[in-house]
Amino acid sequence: MKRKQYDLNFKKMVVAKGKEIGNMTAVARQHELDPKMVLRWAKELNRKDLDQLNGASIKQAKFVPTAADYAELVKENEKLKKLFAEQALERDILKDLLKKTNPHLRIK
Repeated sequence: MKRKQYDLNFKKMVVAKGKEIGNMTAVARQHELDPKMVLRWAKELNRKDLDQLNGASIKQAKFVPTAADYAELVKENEKLKKLFAEQALERDILKDLLKKTNPHLRIK
């Protein structure tokens, strides 16, 4: 079975009518459509730009980090390095302690 393609203007009209009435499922039944499809159209129309629905691609701006972002990342990196070093030191201390209390256990 071939899928039916609906025009963007038809989608807008159905969604607007549903918002006006306040009941999307009733509008879907009037036009013999699946209510889930009409609700999906409403979400898409609210969420996306109308040009994207037509198939035209819109370039989105890429994230460009600022000096403040970079400084925050440097701080976080230093904090994580210190935490890692502390954990490595603690692990080594525990290994040495285990060797001293149980000399028959060999831990590499």
